[in-house]
Amino acid sequence: MRMTIWMAVTALLAMIALAGCTAQLSLEDSNRLNQALESTQSASDSAAKAEAAAAQAKASAKDSQQSASLANSAATRAEAAARRAEAAADKAEKAFEMGLRK
Repeated sequence: MRMTIWMAVTALLAMIALAGCTAQLSLEDSNRLNQALESTQSASDSAAKAEAAAAQAKASAKDSQQSASLANSAATRAEAAARRAEAAADKAEKAFEMGLRK
């Protein structure tokens, strides 16, 4: 949306510049108009860079969120494996004790 605003401002200034070509602008007015056009272009470039950076940050955040989800899933599986290992160790201990009693 910001891009379209800057594009509209740029178009407006370009139309003023074209109108200035047919009307006689003073050198000072012409310089001001050129400065305004340069400033608008610079602002438009900055807005484009900011939007690109925001898109990249959003993608990075999504990747981080997916990584966190995968880590959480792995932790859940590890906890389940630990419970199974503990249960197997308990069974082995009971079997060993039963073997000693015989």
